Amino acid sequence: MPYVAGFHVVADDLSVLENVNATAVTVSFPESEPKSFPFGCWLGGGMFVQGQDHVFRNVDYGFYMMLVLDASGRLFVDLGLHQTEEATLPIQMAMSSLVYAYTWQITAVNVSTPVTLLQGWDSNGCVDYSISVSGNTEKLITVNVTGMPNCQNMIRTFFAGNVVIDPFPFSRYVNYFQFGVISNHAITDTDWHVGLKEPQMLTTTGWTQVNKAWSLQGDHSYLDHDLMWGGTTYKGVDAQYYQHPLQNPYEMIFYYDGHTLTPGRVLWNLSSTNSTIAQFGPESQALTKLARQFLPVIIITMGSALVLPFILVTLRRRKNQDLRHASNTNHQLK
Repeated sequence: MPYVAGFHVVADDLSVLENVNATAVTVSFPESEPKSFPFGCWLGGGMFVQGQDHVFRNVDYGFYMMLVLDASGRLFVDLGLHQTEEATLPIQMAMSSLVYAYTWQITAVNVSTPVTLLQGWDSNGCVDYSISVSGNTEKLITVNVTGMPNCQNMIRTFFAGNVVIDPFPFSRYVNYFQFGVISNHAITDTDWHVGLKEPQMLTTTGWTQVNKAWSLQGDHSYLDHDLMWGGTTYKGVDAQYYQHPLQNPYEMIFYYDGHTLTPGRVLWNLSSTNSTIAQFGPESQALTKLARQFLPVIIITMGSALVLPFILVTLRRRKNQDLRHASNTNHQLK
C-alpha cells in the first residue's frame, strides 16, 4: 500500500531508542473532498508504533491507530495489532499475523475537525485506546494485549527512536514511532489533505512532544528487520511542514500535487527546547452534552473492519483464527 510518514528521531545517527508508555497524534482532513476518491478507496492518517518480545528476538509487534476517511465521506477510527516474525532463513520467511482489529464509525464530526488519537499501556498489561474531539476525551476500549494468544511475552511498553539494521550504503533502519498517511490505493487527485500535528509520547517524566522528526517513504518504513508499514512509496504526495510554510513546529500536512516527498527530510528539529506538555483531560465513560454533539454514535466491530489492517510482508500467514469468531458482533458505545 502507498505510505508516507514522519518519524521520531532521538539521535542523528539513528542509533538511539527509548521506551514510552503511550503515544498520541492529532489527525484531520482539511480541504478534502472524499467524493472525488475512486470507488472503494479510503485514506488514513495516524500513528504506527512498535513493541517487542522479551523471549523471542525475531518476534515484534506493530500497533496502529488511524483516523480514516472513505469515498462516501464517512469517518472511522481504525486500530489493531500485528505480530511479526523476522526471517530465519532458510527455515522461515518473514511473516505477520493479525492479533486484533477494531473499527468505530464516527458521526456528526466534520472531516476537517481535529481528532486526537491516544493509546497507552496500563499496569495490568492492557492497552487503553481513546480519542479526543473538541476537548472531550472518550475511552474506546481496553485490550488485554498480553492475554492474547502468543502475546504473553510482550514487553509492556512501546518503543520510540531508531536503530540501525544495515548501515550505508544499504541504509536500512527501524523507526519505531511513525506518524503518517496510508491508503488502500494511490489517490491521485488534488482534493485531499491530511493534517497530522503534535505527535507525543508519555515517558517517566510526563507527556513530551516529538522534538525531532524526519520524513520517510513506505519502501523504507521498517518496523523490524524485514517488515514494513505500507511497503510502497506514495508517489505524488508532498508535505507542508515547519517553516515550509507552516509556523507550528509540530505539524505537517500531506497532500497530492504530483511531487513526491523526499525521504530523510528534516520536518522539524527542536531537540534543544523543553517540550513537556500538560496532561490530557480526564476520560469520561458518560459523554457530556457537548461531547454527544460530536460523537452521538460510535459503532464497533471486531475482525471485520471496513479498513483492513495492513502490513507488507514477503509471505503472509494469519494466526489466531479463533479471534475472528466475533467478526459479526456489533456493540454500541453508550
